[in-house]
Amino acid sequence: MQMKSERTFWLSAAVAYTVAWGWSFLFANAYFWDDWASFFGKTPEEPFDLGYYDEKHFLNPFVNTIFLNFGIWAFRLAIFVLMFGAGVFAYKIILRSKLFSVTQCRLFALVFLLLPVNHARFSIQTFEYSFAYFFFFFGWYLVLLRKPIWRIFALLSFLVAIGTPSFLTFMILPLINLYLLDLPRGRRQIAKWLVRNADICALVIVFALFFRTSQGDAEKYGASSYGLLYSFSLGLAFAIFVFLNLRRRKANAQPMRSHILIYSSIALVWLGTVPYWIVGYDPARGLPDVFQLHAGARIQAGEFFTLSMSVLKLVGGIVIALLVLFAIKKKSRHSGLIIPNIFIVLYLLNNHFVGPLEWDSRLQLLWPLGLALLAVALIDFVPAGLRQKNANLLVVVLTAATALISAEYYIDSLKQEAIIEQVKQDLQDLDGRTVLVSEFKNKLNARERTYRVGEWSGIVNKALVGDDNVIKTYIALKDDQSCPVSFRGVALYPRVQSSFLESLFSRRVNVEIGRIDLPVTAPGPAIRACPER
Repeated sequence: MQMKSERTFWLSAAVAYTVAWGWSFLFANAYFWDDWASFFGKTPEEPFDLGYYDEKHFLNPFVNTIFLNFGIWAFRLAIFVLMFGAGVFAYKIILRSKLFSVTQCRLFALVFLLLPVNHARFSIQTFEYSFAYFFFFFGWYLVLLRKPIWRIFALLSFLVAIGTPSFLTFMILPLINLYLLDLPRGRRQIAKWLVRNADICALVIVFALFFRTSQGDAEKYGASSYGLLYSFSLGLAFAIFVFLNLRRRKANAQPMRSHILIYSSIALVWLGTVPYWIVGYDPARGLPDVFQLHAGARIQAGEFFTLSMSVLKLVGGIVIALLVLFAIKKKSRHSGLIIPNIFIVLYLLNNHFVGPLEWDSRLQLLWPLGLALLAVALIDFVPAGLRQKNANLLVVVLTAATALISAEYYIDSLKQEAIIEQVKQDLQDLDGRTVLVSEFKNKLNARERTYRVGEWSGIVNKALVGDDNVIKTYIALKDDQSCPVSFRGVALYPRVQSSFLESLFSRRVNVEIGRIDLPVTAPGPAIRACPER
């Protein structure tokens, strides 16, 4: 991060960012998850599932239509640029705080851009997240410029950002930033400060009320008792721990800056998770099993003993981990190097082997701000002579980790292309029969996810009839049931024959399609399959 000029730094950051995320240009027109239902075969004029639902971003009908006129690739280009732009403005914001050196701010920016989180961005369906992400940091930066004209643009940017309601929670951060810059004293000054910033508060309150009342039957953003309990309990427990620890350090006249930074970073990660906990999601389910309390379900079922044991196991694990760290700190001369990197390695291991899985990575949308600050704080504990090398190594590791996960989506897109080509060749004699698909091993699927019914439907449709969404496809065949009234169907069994590395270097996935002709009947939405006897 020690570079001669700002231009050199950003050129290097752009190169690393492209290595990590630029894989998307290799599958610029690919579809993932709900993209098949929402965008495949749709014209810009079609309002079907393009964000016209109440719970989606209010600008989706306008923005999605514009990008569809260019093609799916336009979404991926915009995502790539917007997420990088968010990093630029996040860097400018932290630089203006004057709490960190330029070197620390640059490390923050690189970690912010390169963290292997939010891989749901490869789905076009989640474009609104990247859109809102950029405008949140853009608005935050504009409001710090203290110019009336920029204030107006900042409010408009915030409005776009909170179109993704998760950012309503994070709107407290620009206000805290402004408060720390002004530091009003006494009731009169605080009152004047509140009046000067009432426009931001009013924007958030009015939009929140309007958005909530416009939902109709949509329950996506309704608060759950489980989510409130979970987020409040964890926040309270963490706050008590922080208070006691900082109080002890103050009493012993110990330096607190690095610890305050670490606790603030963790609090930001918690704050970024609160919007999802409140509405009933559980981002902690992507963590190892020891963190899985299932508190809401167990309370509802009256399983208080099981819940108590889970809490005891979790608390015990945390206590043991803290004792190990304490022992390292007391017994090892290299504790300043070992302890920060333990946390970094644990995070990367969890991120690669446990998450981000499928759509769960979208729940990490607001994590990079806190995680990047946490990286800066941890590296600050490393001995001065090794600090720069450790920071450089961290950037290289994050780039490689993100690039590896990104490559999985590239291979996934190659697999889809291979299946489409094989189905196109092998199903010329379909004659109106229903197609059923069953993939018993999800080999080379990005993040080892399972293709959904809508994805198989899109893949088969693209192979057989282009953009006309007329064929129904199903997975998970049940071949032990009777068929009193039958019509002809075709069951497909895709099998991947190549490895990840082989597919990556050859830029091709070898797929073999097994086929069985069978009669099926469809009572309602269920499909029953029975091989001919």
